[in-house]
Amino acid sequence: MTDAYITGTSSTLDREYDLPERDLALHAILEALDGAGAEPTDIDGLYLPKPRPWAEQGFFSTLLSDRLGIAPDRRMEVYTGGTSGGNAVHAAVGDVRAGRVETAVVAAVERNSTIDTADYFEYILGIFDREFQAPAGPSVPGMYAQSLQRYCHEFGADREAVAAIAAKNRSNAAGNPGAVFGEELSAAEVLDSRPIADPLRLLECPTPCDGAAALVVTSAPGGDGQPVRVSGIGAGHATSHLLGVRDGSLARFPAVGTATGEALADAGAGAADVDVFEPYAPFPHVEAVITEELGLYDPGEGAAACVRGETAVDGPHPVSPSGGCLGRGHPAMVTPLLNCAAAVEQLRGEAPNQVPGAERALTTSEHGHVDGVTATVLEVAR
Repeated sequence: MTDAYITGTSSTLDREYDLPERDLALHAILEALDGAGAEPTDIDGLYLPKPRPWAEQGFFSTLLSDRLGIAPDRRMEVYTGGTSGGNAVHAAVGDVRAGRVETAVVAAVERNSTIDTADYFEYILGIFDREFQAPAGPSVPGMYAQSLQRYCHEFGADREAVAAIAAKNRSNAAGNPGAVFGEELSAAEVLDSRPIADPLRLLECPTPCDGAAALVVTSAPGGDGQPVRVSGIGAGHATSHLLGVRDGSLARFPAVGTATGEALADAGAGAADVDVFEPYAPFPHVEAVITEELGLYDPGEGAAACVRGETAVDGPHPVSPSGGCLGRGHPAMVTPLLNCAAAVEQLRGEAPNQVPGAERALTTSEHGHVDGVTATVLEVAR
């Protein structure tokens, strides 16, 4: 099996871009190729999360191929909600490892600014079970509010400690010039923001934004920076659809344990060997539960660990130094690639909030109330 390396990355985020998805994606791809020391004609695999339904351009990957002047052997658009980007990355890594592709590009783009709120909520209703769930009018924050309530109830987690996770990530974003937000917040300010879905507050919810990102995955190390190897990939899906695992707790996310367990086993490592985590955590208690599913903390202790500074950039288990979904920004199709790009920066020693001596990173993506998860382990190549 051939090793797979990430040799080039690019990411861009803003509240709103007045550019078509095509131009944002092409900019990201060309910038990532430049960092990898590659040309468009080197691409023999192109992998994308399928753009959202409100993107005007269909057959997106074929249009990009035409504009880039390439004829890749493998071309894929995948849609699995928030794990779309993670699955696209894993498809590229799998093809590189198998020798089917030598230079793969994974790209993602999203313009949430082009859809109004009413149309967006109508789209969201479509992801719920049309017979039993959708008629009740559920929302994504509403789902996560239920699991947050259960998390605090089952484990006695302190509500202010959960809010401290959002504050920590906004502070991290303030040190990241590529993030959407630039100001620090306190846990008290988070809890003082207006309610969205009890007990979630506004500043505990991700802000929709526009963005694009690209990764170059190759069969040989190269590019401008320290070579980074994809050493482990894994995936998991619970027997559930959005509203909780059958016969299980709303406060547990078993798909995280399955996916990260596979990825860490593939990498020959354990969670304690990871120097930095960049998870897909759109709400603060999700970050806490992810650290618990990894075995870093007991159930209910992930939020308290944040208050103690253990998940800070200078803590023993740094989580979301980039600011994550709550600080950096969260265009859902792009977030899995943003996480990987942030991890690569850490391993190259180039991150805005650098974790000293980081040699191994773990990223995740998730969809459907953490029903489905992908996990990717990245390491400094030796």
